[in-house]
Amino acid sequence: MKKNNSSKNTFLLHCCCAPCALPMIEYLKGLNINPDLYFSNSNIFPKKEFEKRKEEVKKIAGFYHLNLIIDNYQHSRWLKFLKENLNQPLENYPENGQRCQKCFEFRLKNTFDFARDNNYQRWGTTLSVNRFKDTDFINNFSLAISNNGPQYFVFSVSKNGFSKESLELTKKYQIYRQKYCGCEFSINH
Repeated sequence: MKKNNSSKNTFLLHCCCAPCALPMIEYLKGLNINPDLYFSNSNIFPKKEFEKRKEEVKKIAGFYHLNLIIDNYQHSRWLKFLKENLNQPLENYPENGQRCQKCFEFRLKNTFDFARDNNYQRWGTTLSVNRFKDTDFINNFSLAISNNGPQYFVFSVSKNGFSKESLELTKKYQIYRQKYCGCEFSINH
């Protein structure tokens, strides 16, 4: 999947979901940055949930008049990556542990590759301000892979502030708020 991108100062924002994306879009717009949104979340299970979250991101892209790029849903490829990079059965890992780190690696690398291949100068991810995630790992991994390509943007804001703003914006725009991170292993956490 490739986007024709000839602009010099472009920003790609990986969106895990609409509720996390809303305050980050507001923040970026406050900096006069109109990001392209990138929905690359093959971790989401079942596919019906992926489709529901994708539709919500489409809604907010429309509200803000932003471009949206949707990556192919490749859940089996995501599972294979995790199984090849972890020693135990996937269900044995606690939420926000090594399994989640490998999930982040998969999605962040996909985002970075897309940004590099399509000449974006900067990129970021909504995962980086999620109060339930290991944001230090997310930011450090993203900075490390960005050495030879688009610059990774570290959001310098409070995770809790974005959480409150997310609640307000999802009510305002009537956006679906999911009850779990996304994969089949997080459904009951």
